[in-house]
Amino acid sequence: MLQFLEEANDDLVALRISAKVDKDDYDVMLPVLEEKIRQHGKIRVYAELMNVETYTLKALWEEIKFDFKHLNNFSKAAIVGDAPWMNMVTVMAKPFTSAQVKHFDLAHRSDAWAWVNA
Repeated sequence: MLQFLEEANDDLVALRISAKVDKDDYDVMLPVLEEKIRQHGKIRVYAELMNVETYTLKALWEEIKFDFKHLNNFSKAAIVGDAPWMNMVTVMAKPFTSAQVKHFDLAHRSDAWAWVNA
C-alpha cells in the first residue's frame, strides 16, 4: 500500500509504503516522481517502509526500470524503516547513483526529515 505524505513540497516526494507492495502502487507513484523530475530536474525522496509483508516481482521490476532511467535525477533519498536489509540496500545503491542515500531506523524518522531537508 502506498500513501503520499502531506510533508511533500517542491522537489521533495514523501511517501509511506506498507503491507503489500505491488505494480499498482508503482503505477500511482512513478508518474508523480516523473512529474517532479520534469519540474525540478533533481528531486529528494523521503520513504518510510513500515510492516512491508510482500513486494511483488512486478513492483520490483518497475522500480529497477525507473531507477536505471533516472540514476542522476535524485539528490537525496532517506529510507526509513526497521528491516535489517534496508541498510544493506542503501549501501549497495550508492555506486549506481549520484544521490546521497541514507537509511534511518523508524525511531529516528525526525533525523531523516532533518537530513533530507538540509
